[in-house]
Amino acid sequence: MPAFIDEVFGPDRWPVFIFITARLIGLGMTAPLWSMQTFPRSVRGAMIAVLALVLLPTVPETTMPEGVLDIPVPLIMELVIGISIGLTAAVIIQGVAYAGDVLSLQTGLSLGAALSGGDVPGAGLGQMLSVTALLIYVVIGGHLILLQGLAESLQVLPPGRPMGAEVGGATTAAAFGQVFKSAAQVAAPAMVALLLANIALAILTRAVPQLNAIMVSFPLTIGLGLVMIGVSMPIVASAIHGWIQELPMTVTTVIDGYAIDAGVP
Repeated sequence: MPAFIDEVFGPDRWPVFIFITARLIGLGMTAPLWSMQTFPRSVRGAMIAVLALVLLPTVPETTMPEGVLDIPVPLIMELVIGISIGLTAAVIIQGVAYAGDVLSLQTGLSLGAALSGGDVPGAGLGQMLSVTALLIYVVIGGHLILLQGLAESLQVLPPGRPMGAEVGGATTAAAFGQVFKSAAQVAAPAMVALLLANIALAILTRAVPQLNAIMVSFPLTIGLGLVMIGVSMPIVASAIHGWIQELPMTVTTVIDGYAIDAGVP
C-alpha cells in the first residue's frame, strides 16, 4: 500500500495535481452553484483541492512540460478547458435571468426603482427566474454532470498535453447562443400576451380618445405579465429541465473540440 501511495501521490505526480487543480479552478469560476459568491473562498479552495486529489489516481500517465517556461501556456489551457465546461451550464442560468430582466422592463416593474429614486429595490423577476433555474439544475444534478464531464475530459485530454484552441474555442463561443435561445423561450409567453394587450389598448384609445392610456396600461401590463409568468411557469420549468438534460452532450461536444485541436482521434 505505501508503494501504491508513493506511485500515485509521489512528487513526480505533483505537476499533474497542479494542472488538475487549474482545470477545476476554471470550472469553479463559471459553473452555476460552484461559482456562487455565497460560498467562502476557503471552502471552495478546500473542495477543489479534495476533488483534485480524488481525480489524481484516475489520470493516465502523460508527458509534462520539461522547462519552467513551458508550463504557463499548458496551465492556462487547463484553466480555459475548465471555464468552457462551466459555461455550458452558466449560459442556461444566465439566459433565464435575462428573460426575467426583459419581462421586468416590458411589464413596467423595472420603473419602480427609477421612480422611487433608488429607495425601492428592483422587481427581481430575473433573480426569481434564475433561482428557479438553479433549483432545477441542482435537483437534476447538473453540478454533478459538470464534474463528471470534467473527469471524462481528463481521460480525453490528459493534463499537460499540448492542445490548440481553435475548434474548442469556436465550440465554446457557439454555446453562448444558448443565452439568447433560453431567454427568448422563457420570456415568449408573457411577451406575446403583452404585445397583444398593447395592440388592443392602442385600438381602444383610438376608439375612445377620452381614455387615459397611461393610467390603464400600467396596471394592465403589470397584472397580465405576472399572470402569464405564473401560468407559463410549468412550461418554463419543463424547458429548463430539457436544457439541463442535454448538458452531457454539450460538455462532450466542447471537450471533443479541444481534442480535435490536440490531434486526439
